[in-house]
Amino acid sequence: MSTYLNCYEILSDIRREINEYSTAYMEATDTSGAYSNAYLVRKINTAQSFIHSLILNKKPEVFLTATEITGVDSVYALPFDFGRLLVFKDENDRKLYPINIDMLKVSGTTGNKGFYYRKGSDLILDRDGITDTYTLWYYKRCRDLDQGQASAADTLATTAKAIADYYNGMILEDITGTQYAEITDYSAARVITSTITLADESYYGLVSELPEEFHFLISKRAVMNLKASSPIATEKLVKSEYDLFYEEFRETFRAYAGSKEDISQEEIWLDLGSSSPHGSGIIMSED
Repeated sequence: MSTYLNCYEILSDIRREINEYSTAYMEATDTSGAYSNAYLVRKINTAQSFIHSLILNKKPEVFLTATEITGVDSVYALPFDFGRLLVFKDENDRKLYPINIDMLKVSGTTGNKGFYYRKGSDLILDRDGITDTYTLWYYKRCRDLDQGQASAADTLATTAKAIADYYNGMILEDITGTQYAEITDYSAARVITSTITLADESYYGLVSELPEEFHFLISKRAVMNLKASSPIATEKLVKSEYDLFYEEFRETFRAYAGSKEDISQEEIWLDLGSSSPHGSGIIMSED
């Protein structure tokens, strides 16, 4: 039995919910089912991102973190879990300020190292040649989960992101070896470094970075998305499922955040810019 409700276990729950579960489907030795594992994992990642947005909207400090980043000729690469910037500070703990592109230093001038602008996934200082280590305070986004069979020792499946450091700090659970550990380093060749050894052909699942109390809601939301969007779904989403999901989210959030942070379903939708369930983009059938 797994310690965490990891991506492999969430996929298993979804397959049971849609009456398409078997060990062969889970291990992808049988691909004759209506839905591939890769397709269902995309639904899982969409679901956890949605739940993340609900929590972030009401209690952003849950995802607040800080890290030190070192400049390369004044370019500071943002971490892969970067979602939204709170404050950027220099080596003397002084706040740096964002500027527009039309406010950059004029050619031939020195510029100001107290100003920065964002370009893609980098923060760039207005002065060249800076290599100091700065501190970045930011709200984390929800990184995609993955599950599958190791293609070699400590090597994730080809469905995993082939981006160096992408999974750093996430927890991986070895389903076959019944052990888990934090990934301390990850390479573009999909090789993990951790305190466990993931054996060749072992099955694994990554653990969501959402607070653990909300993990059970991921499969529920993913099934809702599947019923609402898949043209081959044998069942359509009904209002009672929708209502149950938000009631469970509300009660989970109230227990997690405390009574002062209690919210209602109506408040959630108003904060998201819609007072109607149809604002979620989900089309439902009536009971």
